Amino acid sequence: MVDYCFKWNYADGGPGVSLTEDEARVKDGAGEEYSAILPPREGMKFPVLVTLVWKTGVVVVTFLDDAGRKATEYTFMRTNDSLFLARVHMWTYPNNEPGLRLSDSSSHETVYYRDDGVVKRVVKNKAEHFEETSEYTDVPVDTNWEPIPSFGEYRSIARYERDG
Repeated sequence: MVDYCFKWNYADGGPGVSLTEDEARVKDGAGEEYSAILPPREGMKFPVLVTLVWKTGVVVVTFLDDAGRKATEYTFMRTNDSLFLARVHMWTYPNNEPGLRLSDSSSHETVYYRDDGVVKRVVKNKAEHFEETSEYTDVPVDTNWEPIPSFGEYRSIARYERDG
């Protein structure tokens, strides 16, 4: 089952403004922002969030940790008739305290993907006070491509494991 909302309320751990399926479908057709709330991944407490903004060609998939904080986020960009996973954010936190903000994270890793196989990885570790940037070429990115999902059919883009 899929529920819908406009904005997720991280402080409350629930939808900001709940939407009916019909309201979400209207937003989808108009290219306006809305989020699909999917069931939690196996062994997790919080749902997977799929935020779609077709006007800008962006789809963001957010995986929350057991404290309800952003842990991993995939950003897909629309390219013609497909989506390309262009960026992955991963956050770790110093403890399991709910309500910690992204700025409270102890480390933040971002991986940028280009469709030509160039990948840039930036790691910022606040606890150990360092930042490291690495760049790679000829990285296979075949599994970064996804078909544009039909309304309500977000299972493929909401996969945590991206190996195929």
